[in-house]
Amino acid sequence: MDIVIKASESTEENFRENLKSSLEGIDLKDSSLSYMSMLTNSNLLRRTEEEVKRLKKFATKPYFAKINFLRKETNQEEILYIGKISLFDKETQMPIIVDWRSPVANLYYDGRLGEVSYEAEGEEYEGYLSQKRQFIIENGELEDIRDIDLTTNDELLQMSLANSSSNRLTEIVSTIQEEQNNVIRADLNKPIIVQGAAGSGKTTIALHRLSYFIYTYAEHFTPNQLMILAPNRLFIDYISEVLPELGVENIHQTTFVDYALKCIGKKIKLKHPDEKLLKFMNREVQDPELTRWISAFKGSLQFRDIINQYLQDILQTLLPKEDFYISKFRLYSAKKLRKLITYEYEYLPYYQRIEKIKRILQNHVRTEKKTMIEKITNFYDEKLERALNSKANPENRRKYVSMALDKKDYALKEINKEVRTAVNTYMKQIPKYDLFHYYKELVTNKELFSKYALDLTEKQIEFFCNYQLLLSTEKSYELEDLSALLYLQGKLFGIDKMLRVKNVVIDEAQDYSYFQLYALKSVLETDMFTIVGDLAQGIHSYRGINDWSIVYKDIFPRASYKTLQKSYRTTIEIMNAANEILKLLQLNLPPVEPVVRHSQKPVFIETTTEKATIEKICSEIEKMYSEGIKTVAVIGKTNNECKKLAKLFGKYSSLSIQSLQENEEINKDEVVIVSSHLSKGLEFDAVIVCTLDETFEANEIDIKLLYVSMTRPLHRLMLFGKHKSCFLLDQIQDASLFGELDS
Repeated sequence: MDIVIKASESTEENFRENLKSSLEGIDLKDSSLSYMSMLTNSNLLRRTEEEVKRLKKFATKPYFAKINFLRKETNQEEILYIGKISLFDKETQMPIIVDWRSPVANLYYDGRLGEVSYEAEGEEYEGYLSQKRQFIIENGELEDIRDIDLTTNDELLQMSLANSSSNRLTEIVSTIQEEQNNVIRADLNKPIIVQGAAGSGKTTIALHRLSYFIYTYAEHFTPNQLMILAPNRLFIDYISEVLPELGVENIHQTTFVDYALKCIGKKIKLKHPDEKLLKFMNREVQDPELTRWISAFKGSLQFRDIINQYLQDILQTLLPKEDFYISKFRLYSAKKLRKLITYEYEYLPYYQRIEKIKRILQNHVRTEKKTMIEKITNFYDEKLERALNSKANPENRRKYVSMALDKKDYALKEINKEVRTAVNTYMKQIPKYDLFHYYKELVTNKELFSKYALDLTEKQIEFFCNYQLLLSTEKSYELEDLSALLYLQGKLFGIDKMLRVKNVVIDEAQDYSYFQLYALKSVLETDMFTIVGDLAQGIHSYRGINDWSIVYKDIFPRASYKTLQKSYRTTIEIMNAANEILKLLQLNLPPVEPVVRHSQKPVFIETTTEKATIEKICSEIEKMYSEGIKTVAVIGKTNNECKKLAKLFGKYSSLSIQSLQENEEINKDEVVIVSSHLSKGLEFDAVIVCTLDETFEANEIDIKLLYVSMTRPLHRLMLFGKHKSCFLLDQIQDASLFGELDS
C-alpha cells in the first residue's frame, strides 16, 4: 500500500508542476491552448489529490477479506481481496482490491462455499467458491486470519459485537450478515421499506445501502441529490463519522421539521414535536381519546383526501372568467385560458400555472402590439382618405379630418398605455393568498370543512375546527400540521429547485405519519425512498405509523418490504427480557431474534431511600468500569425524573455526569442521564433504568418507552425501582428472565 501511495503522490506532484507551468505559460493574447492545458491539469490534480487522500485513509486497513473464485469454463482461479475501496494495477488494470460494494464481492456476503453465482450489469456469472477468508487488521498490523464457514462467521460477529459502544455509528462492512446484505443490495430502482427490530442494525444498513447506491450509480447521481432525514440533530452527529468511512459525503442531512420549514420558506411558531408525547407521559392531556384522534387524523391519508377536494375548489377560483381584451381587441378567450390552466399545465403547481399564463399573455401582447397599432392606424387612415376625397364643403371636411387625427392620436396613446398595464389589470381578477390563509380557511371554517369531511361525525368536526382555531389564535402550529402545509405548498406554489433531491433515506420512520411520507413523495416528485423503522419502538404511535402495509400499498406501491428480525446490539438474555415486555402490547410483529452473545440476565433491584438508591447505582457503575464497561446511561422515564436523578447524583455521588438534552453531543467519558424518549436510537455498554417517582404503566406509550429503554445496552441492564410493578414485571409471563444481583 505504501508503494501505491508513493506512486500516487509522485503523480500528484507531476500534475502540480504541469499546472504551474500552464499558469506561467498563459498567453494573454491567445490563451485558449494554455487555458485548456491548465484546466486539464487542474482536474487531474484534483482527482489525484482525492485518490491520495482516499488511499491514506485506508492504508492501515486496506482489505478485510479474500475469496478464491473459479469462474465457470475457465481454468484459472481468481484470488480477490475485498476492502472499502477498489485498487487496480495501473498497467494491467487487474484488480488488486475489490470494493465491498462491487457485484463480485457479494460472493463473500452471500455465497456459500461450492457452486455459486453473482450478477453484474444484467448478466449472471457462475463458478466455484473454494475459500472465504477474513483478516483482522488493526493499525497496519495483521492480528488474525480466519477461514469462514457458518461457525467461524458467528465467532467473528461475536468478536465484533463484544466491543464497547463509542456513541458513534460505525461501519460493519466486514461483518454484514445475510439478511442485512439482502436489504443493502435489494433492487436500487425501487423504494424499500424495512421493519427492523431494535439492535438489528437498520440505521447502519440504511447508510450502507446509500453507499452501495452511490457506488452503483456514481455516473448518474451526485451526492447532493441524496438526503438523509434524521429524527433529530443529535442523530446527525451520531452518524457523522461513519458517512465518510462509507464514501457517503456531501449529502443533505436534516430533519423533517427543518426540511419542511425550508420548503415552506417562512418562519412559523412551531410547538415542540415532543410536547404532546411528554403530556401523555405526564398524564397532562385533558381528553386523551380525542387528542389521539386529532393527531392521527392530521397525519392520515383521509386528511390528504379532504385537502385534495379543497384544492379542486381552489383551482376553480383561479380560473379567469372574462376574455382578455386590450381596447376592443380580444387577444385570448377565457375558455382557452381555463383549458391551459386546468389541463395543459396540470403538471405545475397552481400559482406557477398562473405565472405561466401571465407570461403567455405578456408575450402575446408584445407580438400583437404591432398588429393592433396597424389596425388602428389603418382604420383612421381610411377615414381620413375618404374625408379628403369627399365632396363635402371644405370647412366641414377640415373639421372632420382634424377630429379624426385627434381620435387617432388618442387611440394610439391609449393602446400604448393599455399594453403596459393590461396583463396586470387582467390578472387582478385571480385571487392570490398565501399558504397559511388557505390552510386556516380550511381547518377553522366549520361550514367549509364539513363540505369535504363527509366521513367525520359532527363531534369530530366541531372538535377539530375548535382545536385548530385555538392554534390559530396562538399563531402557532404543531408537527402534525406540517404534513398538510408541505403538501399544500407543493400543490399551490411548489418548492425551490435547490431543495429537490432524487433519493431519500428516512430513519425512525415509525414516528412519521402516513401523510408525512405522502407529502414528501409529492413535493419531491420521486418515490425513491429507503424507509427504516420499528413499530415496536413507535412511541409517537398516536400520530405515527402502526401498519407498514398502508405505506407500501397506498403510498409506495412499487416498494419492496423487508424485515430485519435479528438483534445484534444486545445480548440474548437482555433481548429475551425485552421481548417479554413487548408481549404485553400484542403487536402483530414476529419476536426479535437475539443472536450470538450471552451475558448476565437483566437485574431488578428494589430501592428504598433516594440516597441509598443513588449510592447503589454508583457502586454498580464503579464495578462495571472495573470490568471494562466504557459507556453507561441512567435512563429515567420522563424529563422531570431525569432532572431529579441529576440533582441526586450531584448531592450523593462524585461520578461525572451528563444530563443529556435534545440535540446535545454525548460525552462518552461521563455517565449519561437521559429520558426514555430521548434514548431511542442510542446505545451504551450498560444501561440502568431507574424510577423514583414515576412508573411505567400498562399502556401503549409506556410499554414502548420501557422496551426502548431496555434495548439500549450492549452488555448489561439493571432496573432500579420501588416495586417490580414499576417496570410491569408483575404482569409478564416468564419472571425467570430477570436475575438476582450478585453479592
